Amino acid sequence: MTPIKDRIVWNSLLEEEFSRYNDIYFRYEYFELYKRYYDVEPEAIFWEDENIKIFWTHLIRDISKIEQFEDFKYYDLTTPYGYGGPLLITKTRDEAKINGSLKEFFETYKNYALKNNYVCEFIRFHPIFENQKFFDTIFNAEYLNDVVIVDLTKDLEEIWRDIKKGHRYNIKKSIREGCTVEIISEPSKNDIDEFTKIYYRTMDTNKASKKYYFPIKFINNNFNLLKAVLIRVKYNNRIIGASMFIFWDEIIHYYLSGTSYDSKSLYPSDSILWESIKWAKKNNFKLLHLGGGRGINDSLFKFKKGFSKDIMAFYICKKIFNMEAYHALLTINPMSAAPNNYFPTYRQGLDEKIV
Repeated sequence: MTPIKDRIVWNSLLEEEFSRYNDIYFRYEYFELYKRYYDVEPEAIFWEDENIKIFWTHLIRDISKIEQFEDFKYYDLTTPYGYGGPLLITKTRDEAKINGSLKEFFETYKNYALKNNYVCEFIRFHPIFENQKFFDTIFNAEYLNDVVIVDLTKDLEEIWRDIKKGHRYNIKKSIREGCTVEIISEPSKNDIDEFTKIYYRTMDTNKASKKYYFPIKFINNNFNLLKAVLIRVKYNNRIIGASMFIFWDEIIHYYLSGTSYDSKSLYPSDSILWESIKWAKKNNFKLLHLGGGRGINDSLFKFKKGFSKDIMAFYICKKIFNMEAYHALLTINPMSAAPNNYFPTYRQGLDEKIV
């Protein structure tokens, strides 16, 4: 088993050995953003035998940096905001051999985790690649919600027909009212600052958790370090909606978005998503990933579902390596006794960061 923390080695392995999964959420650049602004350490694990190859990415968090746990020299692992999880390439069709190798790998991985004082790991699997299915013999993956995918290999006319009638009306109304859409592949500092303002105002309106107020420099460097595009809507020369999309290879993701509260009747979000579909198709992307919401009855999910009938399931996993250390940490935080789905539970109420 080989731990990897070098950018060149990480990306080369992804591109050469796991090219079918060459998505932005697995690339070192995405993890590097969190290293810069959230005091975490990126790590990838590569493991191979005669039956399988595994590429496993996560962020390492130092638990002792939380004041209440400063005497505990332990770490926990997490997927960055978004999606990820371990990847698998098989060299045989023999399921017994594959499962045997997976079992051997996980024993090795668990021993590595214990040796390095990793207490537990939280995984957000990638809904497009459905990578939770590869590891169902060693994980109990939990279904969380659905996400919406737009298949860009379809004709544009077919995609338009599949869009909900109400959304099509909203897009046409936005045009009639004189709204204009700008697609900015290389936004200036001022463009990014304007986007950040409208994003923060949207978080204020939605009374969002503090963790969704990404640092200004973090948002800036999504454009500087990653492949990203800014799409915004103007009305009377005023920005009323803006969204950031990040991408790599054949997949583009709807990432961060904001709208002016007083512009809802102009439907900027509808126009942004329609223009993103056209731009992504023109630039030869195969899939536009819109993400989901808090559940299938959530208004955000229903809005996104109006743009495509293609739905994928999103799974998570909670894995504890060192149960003794986990329980020791629980005893220190009284909030961990409250019933909830937060993981790891010992961080409940003590950590307002996205990772």
